[in-house]
Amino acid sequence: MQNAAGAVPAHNMPLDASAGEQPGRSTIVIDGGVATGPTEAQTARRSGAASARSTGSAAQGTQRTPGADAGPSGLSFAGILRSERIKLTSLRSIRVTLLITLIMGLGLSALIALVFTVDPGMAAQLGDPQGAQFYILTVTAFTTPFLALVFGVLGVFAISSEYSSGMILSTLSAVPKRTPVFVAKGLVLALISGVTALLLMVGGAGIAVLLAPQTAAQLGSLTVVSGMLGGVAYLVLIALLAYGVSGLLRSTAGGISVITGIIFVLPIALQMLALTNWDWVPAVGPYLPSSLGSTLSLGIAAEGPMTQGMPAEGPTFWVALLAMVIWAAIAVIPAAIAFKRRDAK
Repeated sequence: MQNAAGAVPAHNMPLDASAGEQPGRSTIVIDGGVATGPTEAQTARRSGAASARSTGSAAQGTQRTPGADAGPSGLSFAGILRSERIKLTSLRSIRVTLLITLIMGLGLSALIALVFTVDPGMAAQLGDPQGAQFYILTVTAFTTPFLALVFGVLGVFAISSEYSSGMILSTLSAVPKRTPVFVAKGLVLALISGVTALLLMVGGAGIAVLLAPQTAAQLGSLTVVSGMLGGVAYLVLIALLAYGVSGLLRSTAGGISVITGIIFVLPIALQMLALTNWDWVPAVGPYLPSSLGSTLSLGIAAEGPMTQGMPAEGPTFWVALLAMVIWAAIAVIPAAIAFKRRDAK
């Protein structure tokens, strides 16, 4: 039979000499209608598909993907800040610590104000401007040395809780660049500490005026305002100091122990060393964190340390603030370097 092309396949033609074929020779007929190569239509379709793929790839390469400006992790710094705020405020230990801090701080302020107003000798001094300023600052700042330890514990929890729970691995997997994470944690800690300290100072001043209304005129004085802001700065820097120490140790117990030693044990040790009559001991004492906190809480007009056994000469308000910043930086900067370079485990 003939196919559509009119040619006879070779395998259907008998090679018989009687049919007109010469012996020893064979004839092969090629059928062009059953070619195995691609047709023109198939070639056109393949060319069109390749062109469409190349066009799509070029368009995808020029199109901006969402979050491209946010870095490899896909998170902007604002997103990292928000996540760190959620993590820190969701910890039950943090919420309980802040609540206890507010209750104890305002309670002690009310107790100090009550002592001032009940005692006749102290109450007589409240009519004098300097006496009123001293009264308000005492009520608001008397609890600062005790609250410093609470804010130190807050700074320790800000980073050690993630290491103890293992959540730090998930955090660094989401944000491979570690420096933004460390900075965001510090900023959130400073914000929470600052708001809490400000509430304590404002609440203490309100209690002082409530129990002694004649002192209300001194609330806007430079001494009172600078003393309240100095107390806030001191507590925030103590929290950052503890944050740096805990970042280096990666231990809750170790961080609390070190910050307790810096705030309470170190001044006692220095007072014992004062018995040796070494010249450097009185010079170093006013620059301990506890002494610097007292200086900051006294305000600009009342400069000098408020510690027993120390000389009257001491750092001014601004020098004390700078010294406290240096204390915090000594711990935070090495902690940031270690956080970036050390293994997270």
